[in-house]
Amino acid sequence: MSTLWLYLVLAAPLVAQEYAGLTGKVGADANAKRVKTLRITEPGTYENILVDGEWGEHDLVRILADNVVLRNCTIRYGQRDGIEVYARNVRIENCHIHHLLNQTFQDQNDSHGITGRPLNLTVRNTEISHVSGDAIQFDPGRKSEPYPWDKVLIENCFLWTGPLDADYAGFRKGERPGENAFDSKVDPNAPRATIAIRNTLMKGWGHGQIGNGAALNLKEQIHAIVENSVFVENDIAFRCRGTLGSAWVTARNVTIYQTSRVFRLEHHVRNVKISGLALGEGIGQVFDHAPGPGEGFEDRGRRTAPALAAWPYTRLPVGEVRVGGLGVR
Repeated sequence: MSTLWLYLVLAAPLVAQEYAGLTGKVGADANAKRVKTLRITEPGTYENILVDGEWGEHDLVRILADNVVLRNCTIRYGQRDGIEVYARNVRIENCHIHHLLNQTFQDQNDSHGITGRPLNLTVRNTEISHVSGDAIQFDPGRKSEPYPWDKVLIENCFLWTGPLDADYAGFRKGERPGENAFDSKVDPNAPRATIAIRNTLMKGWGHGQIGNGAALNLKEQIHAIVENSVFVENDIAFRCRGTLGSAWVTARNVTIYQTSRVFRLEHHVRNVKISGLALGEGIGQVFDHAPGPGEGFEDRGRRTAPALAAWPYTRLPVGEVRVGGLGVR
């Protein structure tokens, strides 16, 4: 073994295969307790519950107590929000949230998968699909009482929509509900809110419910860090907006397929920083400058996108991410 060869092997950066999407089973078991609504007013762990709204006009789950874990639950069939969080230190794990549909496709009102005003919220290994609003949105009221939303982590989730397989409530088979996988609203007088989205798969957003629908609608005074995530079949992957304080967006090692516009940069949005972008099949524009980025813009490095697997899937490879080298390839 030559000394030069050994040096090159030891000096080479490690290459790790990352995945985006679910890491395990989601939803309640067959023997789960079944309820129409769940109101959580005490701290603790709540698990293996089927919350079936039976198409009632009410929020299905409301978390109003700090220090709560909601685990292995199914939340479905409502005409309002799936989970509202108005509390601190909450974890939502291994849940399946689906079919929350308000009014009709032509005259749609918002029903969100997860919403509210949380402080220190983690959503992990959770699937959200077929909602007439956003899979996740904070804060619809733009309020700061008793505190503004902040410190949110979305990790190993699958946020998607597609044509309905049957009629549900006022929606019809073949219609595709949904606005965004994530949408941000912030009290303009509050500190900058932070959200991290890691190893998450986002599919199918922005095809008819609203104009300029996107997987991520990042606006107002937030700092969003999106890394090791995969976007498939979206009109826009990142809609970054510079109004009301300007969103700050950091995108690291994200992989994009079948997307009309990868980054739509509005109102001279500031501090958009992109590194390690991988573009797969079916890409239209990489940048839709509307009118383009403001100060602090960066775009560096490219990676190789893996071949896109055939649908259906709940998890996809991000591509090779180099560890310990000079950057990403």
